Amino acid sequence: MNSIINIKKLTFRYLDKFVFDKFSLDIEEGSFVTITGPNGSGKSTLLKILTGLVKTEADITICGLELNKENIYDIRKNIGVIFDNLDNTFISETIEDDLAFTLQNLCYTKEEMKDRIEKISTLLGIKNILNSRPNELSGGEKCKVALACAIIHNPKILILDEALSMIDENDKNNILKILKKLNKKGMTIINVVHDLKESYYSERLLVLSDGVIVLDGSPLKVMEYDKILNKLGISIPFEIELSLK
Repeated sequence: MNSIINIKKLTFRYLDKFVFDKFSLDIEEGSFVTITGPNGSGKSTLLKILTGLVKTEADITICGLELNKENIYDIRKNIGVIFDNLDNTFISETIEDDLAFTLQNLCYTKEEMKDRIEKISTLLGIKNILNSRPNELSGGEKCKVALACAIIHNPKILILDEALSMIDENDKNNILKILKKLNKKGMTIINVVHDLKESYYSERLLVLSDGVIVLDGSPLKVMEYDKILNKLGISIPFEIELSLK
């Protein structure tokens, strides 16, 4: 498979501390990757660099484009992002207006907007809440709307930064099943998590510590290194811990 994100020797400082020192990472197109690690490991900084929110001189290629000032707009058109604070998704009076706003920024026509909103609301089962206000939604509904806003323009890459941490298990599993369907259709998904149960839906789990990849492999293979994970303060799901014992 082709690489959709390629990072070579990324070096990044925050104040006097190295967050990344000659960090390299390759993510294949169409893959579903979970990233975890303790606080301060570099997870959020990495996502900010990939979305151009933090500038760096590193050699980074996304969707065949070099990450730089000239290409950042085209790169962002290929990326959808959901951050941990779902309420930050909403800026309009109604859900439909929020979805339309995303498309307006990308210069869609009114007909194209109507078509995209119809398709995405049907896919995610949110047609019944399009006229609702954001403060009327449950946590699971907010997450579905945030997902709709992130993928309504059909990006090649979807990034979630602890986006499922504040919703209940049932809603979380429903969202993860939707993500898996999107992934099977070719969307590359990067999910940053604390809860390793979310990694069950991915084929690759990366563990970061102090800006270094300490473990990289299939979720079940990585979780065999329970002593390393425990040392980093990362909890292994009970059923995995039981099977290891």
